[in-house]
Formats: sequence, structure tokens, C-alpha cells
Amino acid sequence: MSKRVYWLWLASRDDLGAGTIRRLTESFGTPEFLYGADRTQLIRAGLNKRQTDALCDKDLSGAQAILRACEEKKIQIITIEDSAYPDRLREIDDPPPVLYVRGRLPDFDRMPGITIVGTRSCSAYGLRMAERFSAALAKAGFTIISGMARGIDSAAHRGCLKADGATVAVLAGGVDLCYPPENRYLMGDIMLAGAVISENPPGTPHEGFRFPIRNRILSGLSAATLIVEAPARSGAMISARRAFDQGREVFAVPGPLDVPGSVGCNQLIRDEIARIATSPMDIVHELAPMLGEPPQEALIRKVWLRELGGYGSLPAPEPEERRVQPIRVERRGAPDPAPAPKAKPEVRQEPAKPDTAHALPDYLDGSERQVAEALAAGADTVDALSEATGLPAAEVAAALVLLELEGIAEQKAGHCRFI
Repeated sequence: MSKRVYWLWLASRDDLGAGTIRRLTESFGTPEFLYGADRTQLIRAGLNKRQTDALCDKDLSGAQAILRACEEKKIQIITIEDSAYPDRLREIDDPPPVLYVRGRLPDFDRMPGITIVGTRSCSAYGLRMAERFSAALAKAGFTIISGMARGIDSAAHRGCLKADGATVAVLAGGVDLCYPPENRYLMGDIMLAGAVISENPPGTPHEGFRFPIRNRILSGLSAATLIVEAPARSGAMISARRAFDQGREVFAVPGPLDVPGSVGCNQLIRDEIARIATSPMDIVHELAPMLGEPPQEALIRKVWLRELGGYGSLPAPEPEERRVQPIRVERRGAPDPAPAPKAKPEVRQEPAKPDTAHALPDYLDGSERQVAEALAAGADTVDALSEATGLPAAEVAAALVLLELEGIAEQKAGHCRFI
């Protein structure tokens, strides 16, 4: 039997998150050994009852159906142990165990990826910046990655295609379903110039909760993420923070202070999560060592200025020493705090149960409220939250992202906490 069947069986277990699957495959060695594990071995691996029950279901018919569908629709299956699997994506804490691909993945070693994302409800300024940056960075030799959504994402793909570059769209649902529907021609062009990929099998609908989960792949595939126009609470902001947590470079295009769609970008720059990008050369100078060949700066400038319609000017490149060691201005804060008073003897008390009914906003409902209450009660991983709430791991992960957008929770290094 094809080894891919076991990967598909494992990846289709709804109660297992990507991080848990990685831990299990590292522990058991291969999905075949994991498939052969009995209940006792699975419990010893630290799995809860729901996860153990999911892995004790040895029915391979669903995996075989996915395999047949991919063969019929000419969808390539790439598992995390395949050499074609992108190395950068393999490095993140929760890489997708399987990728479904239509088209052809670019050589990310020779053409590193730059993710360009932003709001769907963008302005004319945001559309121009997304296309211009994308076209110039494609000419520099980078692969442009985005999510094919309306607005900034679509503009980023179009800019790359106009520059005859390679682009990759990461979808939340199956790669056989175009979303949004009006992008079917754009999707066809992307597959000719690169690839459309997803961690979900063909036929998977583009449901809302899948989009925030997808964002870790957008940032994980790339060497850097560029945010073009993003409100304070948006999926693009989550992508920026995921990239930052993954140790990737983050850039942001500044915008007018009185425009809500620019608040997120300006905040990222202010908080030093992102570097300011006023031209593509800001990014090219930082990432040039990753390229197989030195970038042709004259060509990049020509494309940038042509996309500008002949207007504006491109700042001269910064001195080499400043590029290597950018100047950081220390923030002026309050004077050094006074020495802390001597601690009183600790009186041991039984911890009180958190009063989450008053701690959480009234507007939270459904899975978001369940996850937030479990966080406040002490659960600090996706698996623990899934067990506490009874929700599938994928739904928990999506709820966590939405709670991050609301400023209620945060995730770092596989752990999450109630703020």
C-alpha cells in the first residue's frame, strides 16, 4: 500500500492539530508505525481519550478516496518527509503534514518567498502599493506568496504576474475550489506561473474558521512577510505576528494616520515588529544574500518607477554599514524603578476558580467563549483546550486566532494564555 495513504489517514484526524502530528511522527518514526500502534501505546504517548479514539480508527477508506480524487484531478500530494516539501515551512512548530498542490512549486532555495498580505477592504493606495512592491520584488528574483483573497492578496498576485514572476497562492479550502469565485481566471494564471496549495484535501469548503489557521503557512513558507494596509484587527496582523514568532523578517508599508486601514501597519512599525518599507529596495537589501544571483538594482528600480507611472522618486540605497546594523533608537521610558520591598511570608491558599463570566466580553459566544473560558481556567495548549472544550483541534486553533485579534489571548511557541 502507498505510504501516502498513511499520511492522508493521519492528516485527516480532526482531533489532532498539526503540532501534535509532528510530535507523534517524531516519536513513532513514521505514520505506518503510528497506524500500527495500539491504545496502550497511544495513551503512553500522552494523548487524551478523544485523540486516542481518533487514532484507533484504522479505517483507510477516507484516505484512499482522497488519493483517488487527487489522481483524477491531477493534484500533487507532498508529505512533510518528501524532498519537495519546502524547507522553511518544515521548520515551524506546526507544519502541515501534507500539502496539496496544483501547478508547480518554485524552487524556494533559488527564489526565496516573500509573503504579501493585507486587508480585503483596501483603498486604491493599498492596491497600488501591493502591485508595485510585488512586481519589483518578483523582478529581484523572489517568489511572491499570498492568499488569493479579494483586495491586497489579489493585487499582489497580479503584480507578480505582470512582472513574469513566480507566485504561490495558499488557500484555506481545497485547491480544486476557487475562492473567491471571481478569481477563477487569476487562479488559472497563478497555476501557470507557480502553484496553488492547501493543507486541506480536495473538496474542502472555504469555511471561515480555516482562514486564520491557514495564515501560519503563508508566513512559514517565506523568508519575509510584507503587510500592505491592514486594520488593527485583521488576518494580516496575525500573519505578521506569526512571521515574527517564526523568526522571519516582517516589513510594513506605512499609511495615513487618519485611515483605519493603515492603523495595523503603523502599529507594527511603531512596536518594532515590522521594519518600514518605503520602497522595494528596503527589502531587497536585507534579503539579497538569500538570492542565487545578485539582484539587478537598475532593473528593480525601473520596474518600480514604471509601476509608479513615472511619478515619484526612489530613495538612494542606504550605506552598507547601516543596512547591516540598523540604528535602533532606545525608547525613553520612566526612570529605573525603586528596589522592590521585602516580600512578606507567603500564605498558602487554594487557588480560586477564575470568574470568567465577568472577565470576558459579553459579545463572545460559541467556540470563542468556550476556548476563552478554558484558557482562563488554565488550559494552555491546543490539545488541552480541545480536551477541555470538546471541540476539534482545528476549531480551537481558529478560535484562538480570533481571540488574538480581539486582544483576549496570545500564542507563543505552542503555548497560549488568557490575557
